[in-house]
Amino acid sequence: MNDARAPASTDRRAICVALLAAVCAPSRAAAPASGVADIQTEVQGIVSRFMTRASSVLPGVPAPRIVISFTPQLSWIADDGSAIHTVAWSQCPPGMQGFFAGLLGDAPPMSAPEFFHEVFNAFLVPHEMSHFVDARRGHLKNGGDFYGGEVHANRVAVAFWLGEPGGGERMARLMDAVTQAHGRMSSPVPAGQEKATYFNENYQALLDDASKYGWYQFRMFLDAWDQRNAAGFDTLLRTPLA
Repeated sequence: MNDARAPASTDRRAICVALLAAVCAPSRAAAPASGVADIQTEVQGIVSRFMTRASSVLPGVPAPRIVISFTPQLSWIADDGSAIHTVAWSQCPPGMQGFFAGLLGDAPPMSAPEFFHEVFNAFLVPHEMSHFVDARRGHLKNGGDFYGGEVHANRVAVAFWLGEPGGGERMARLMDAVTQAHGRMSSPVPAGQEKATYFNENYQALLDDASKYGWYQFRMFLDAWDQRNAAGFDTLLRTPLA
């Protein structure tokens, strides 16, 4: 998200801002597939590759550092862009793990630990890096189009992964799982209203409601995926927000 909405310390981009509402749910998930050190290495690699591919947009700019630790927001970038924060599955409370398992249903397309990893330790890393680029270039504000700003960051994330070896298949599999999870959540959009307009006009109230903001963030993933053929990584990075 961007500074047109709220301070970054309270205004986060990930579904999970809201997911702590579910931490009392019973855990149904398997053990995590990888540890904190593995995730640190993987996320650092994603950031390094992003910075290499974005070097013409941000020449000479140092990459943010990576912090792997549990916070209520789960995935976010520091106010000054100096650090990206994410979290390992093993660091999450059992109830949060149970929430993710519940989203995937009885015939999950992937395990809950893998789903969590693919969302927070993979997809949302270039998403946050898109916000990093916008901030460094002075384009963080988006004129109140909060929905468009989030979809833009997700489009950058999709385009980044489509440029990675095997990334297309990886994203297709993730979006299948996101579609299934999203379908198990209730829409907060009132009948007859358009989802982006409602989001922009009721942003703070939605941010304060865990389940509603979570529904929206998954929807934004899918919006970005639907637009995957419209523009490539370089074009999206060079397209500033309004």
